This record gives sequence, C-alpha cells and structure tokens, in this order.
Amino acid sequence: MSTFFKRDRSWLLLLLGLTLVRGAIYALVIPPWQAPDEPGHFEFAWLIARLGRIPKKEDVSSAFEQELLASLYEWRYGDLIGRPLPEEMPFRLDDLPPQIFVRRGRTIRWERFSLAYAWQALFILPFLHQDLTFQLFAARFSSVLLNVGIVWLAWCTFQKLAPSRPSLGALMTSLVVFVPQHTFTNSSVGEGPLAEWMACLVLYSWVCLFHEGFGIWKAMGIVLGTLAGIWSKRTVLFLVPVDVGLAVWWLLRRPRRLWSGSRILYLCAGLVLLGLVLWGWSRSFLGVLTLRSLDRFLAFPELVWVDERGIPFGRALLLTYDSFWANFGWMVLTVSERWYGAVMALSLLSLVGWGMRQKARVPLVGVGIMATSLLTATLFFAVGGLLLKSFYWIQGRYLFPVIVPYAFLLVGGLERLFTRRYGHFVILFLLFLVSFDTLCLAGYILPYFYS
Repeated sequence: MSTFFKRDRSWLLLLLGLTLVRGAIYALVIPPWQAPDEPGHFEFAWLIARLGRIPKKEDVSSAFEQELLASLYEWRYGDLIGRPLPEEMPFRLDDLPPQIFVRRGRTIRWERFSLAYAWQALFILPFLHQDLTFQLFAARFSSVLLNVGIVWLAWCTFQKLAPSRPSLGALMTSLVVFVPQHTFTNSSVGEGPLAEWMACLVLYSWVCLFHEGFGIWKAMGIVLGTLAGIWSKRTVLFLVPVDVGLAVWWLLRRPRRLWSGSRILYLCAGLVLLGLVLWGWSRSFLGVLTLRSLDRFLAFPELVWVDERGIPFGRALLLTYDSFWANFGWMVLTVSERWYGAVMALSLLSLVGWGMRQKARVPLVGVGIMATSLLTATLFFAVGGLLLKSFYWIQGRYLFPVIVPYAFLLVGGLERLFTRRYGHFVILFLLFLVSFDTLCLAGYILPYFYS
C-alpha cells in the first residue's frame, strides 16, 4: 500500500469523522422541532414505525398529537419561530392558529409518503416506548448517517474527476463538510438527506460511466437513484432531464457506433423511463399544483415577479443563495451581511477563475457533467419559484442535491485563479470554512436558542 493511498485514506476518515461529530453536535444542540417542517416529517415516520405500514390520514394518533403539543410548549416552539402558541394548550394540532407552521406542515394530511420516512422509522422503532424527544433525536441521527454517506460519495466523485489532484478533491469535499446550513439541514428530520444521497449516487454513477465505460451497476445506480430520489423528495426531479441529456451526450461521444442496437435500446429505455416518471409525477399532489400554476402563469403572463411579502425575483434568488450557506431554524436566524458578502465574493472570484484561459487541470468531461447538473437544478428551482410565487420557495436547502457540483465548480474556479499560490489558497480557504462554521454555531445558534 502506497504512502499516498494511506494519506488519502486518512484524509477521508478525518472528513467522515468530522461530518459525524459535527452532525451529532448540530442534532443535539438544535432544540426539538426547530427545523423546517420537522414535526410533520417526524409524525409520518413515527406512524410508520408505530403501524408497520404506510399510514393513511385516518391513522393520525390523538395521543401522539397531545405528546407533540406538550413538547412544543416545553421547548418554546412558538417563541423561537416568532409566532407564539396559544396560552392554553389545545387538544389537537388542527386546533392551533392557522399561522402556526406545525398545523400546515403535516404531510400525513396529504398522504404524501416519502421513502425517507421509512428510513427514519427504522431508527424510531427501537425507541417507541421512550420519550418523544428521544425518538426525535434518534430520527435525527438517521439523517446524520446519510450526511456521512453524502460526504463519502462526494469524496469518491471528486477523486474520480481529478485522480491526479487528490488534495483538490479533499478540498472540495471539505466544502461539503463545512457548509453550516447543509449540516443543520442534514441533522434534522426531513426528506432532503435521502434525496440528496440518491442525487449524489446518480452523479457519481454518471462520472464512472463517462470515465470507465458502460456497466450494469452504473446503469442501475443512475436509474434506481433517480427513481428513489424522486420518491424521497420532488426537488430532485431535475435528475430526469440531466439523465436524458447525459445519456445523449455519452452516445454522441462515440459517433462510429452511434446507432448500434444496444445504444438504441438504452436510448429507448431512457425515454420510456422519462415518460413513466413524468406521468406518475403529473398525478401527484406537487405535479397537479405545478400544472395548475403553469396554466395560470401562461394565461396571465407578468414581467415582474413579486412574492407575498413584496420580494422581487432577483432579490429572492440572492436570499436563496444566502440561505444555502446559513439561515437556521425555520428560516428565522440569519448571520451578518458581511459573511454573506464574503461568500458572494468567493463565488464571483470562482467565476473569474473559470473565465481564465489556461491548461485544463481537470478533464472537461467532468466539468461538463457537474455544470450540466448544477445549471439544470438551478433552472428547475427558478422556474418553480416563478410558478409558485411564495416565500416558502426562497430556501437554499432545496438546492442541496447539487452541492457536489457546486463544491466542484466553486473550488475548481478558485483553484484556477490562485494556481501560483495554491498552498496559501488551501490554508486560507480552510480557515474561512472552519471560522464561518464555528461562528454560526457559537456566535448565532447557541445564543439564539439558549439565551
């Protein structure tokens, strides 16, 4: 075993260990129910663990609601989201005022099953006779483990994209590890972590397919990862056009055998799969809502987009990017504008780096895969915002399924810009990540929730 392999493995173990420890800290420090839609997601997972099957809306438990309400009052839920709970605790969740998020975020009322709920139910099941808060922490730990898996897939993807630059891959992985909002979201109960893991699996499978050629396991990773990801959360619907586009690109890279029988079969199978996914999605709750919104949008075109609070579309995109890095709780805890400005400055410098003409240090195929994924997901997000016109859309966590392409392009552009001072760049960039993460936890999260 070479020294380089040992060193690379040590870096991987260090990053995975940091992910696990930091995730556990966030999961324990963030008070119960202080993550977006966490009570509703937990209720669905709890019912699966309790019943041993996918529940219907008639299966809601009044005993669970009473225990959840007591926990909400105990942990000052209303005070921390800026919407006080009634002085007298109601008997059912539906008796809460309409402006309380818990009442409106119950996915069981819509029977909107997510594959992520089954995963979380496995961790709740052994502790059904424990306190509800203890069960919540167990479910949160399931998300922490998925985040460790995301970091591992990110490492594998970056090492495959730049095999001759292991330190660059480690730096890209560090960005995935240390984005505070990413750790916060993936240390709470929700649909996002599993959907993100599936998206990472799909992108890693595509990278392997382009670099190593076709393989049945790679194809299964793409197909099953896409289907399971969409089944987990609809924010990964962008994978469908990405899969189709990358499949066509992969076929066109071999023009001599473009129309071979096997490739025609792959293309037809991909089109059939795309049709089935779109057909199923169009009949889902989100699909029906989107199609109705699209009808209204086409019937009444507007040149200026403004959400319910009067925020224009451009400002909404900036707020989304800020919340991709840090906006904790129920999107109520932001950090100083200086830190958001520093992140934006890094992003602009990265764009300058990609605009520089110099010898490619990473294969262009890998750059194309990452850029295609990130741009497609961003386009889906922006179009969704135009259709919904709701401030609930302005949340950067919906773009976490493409955090691997984002880290690749951000760090890759900065590396191109600071090639001659690469060692200094690595040290300063890591210091920035660690400082920002530490400040968010010690300077914002702890004082806000425990002052």
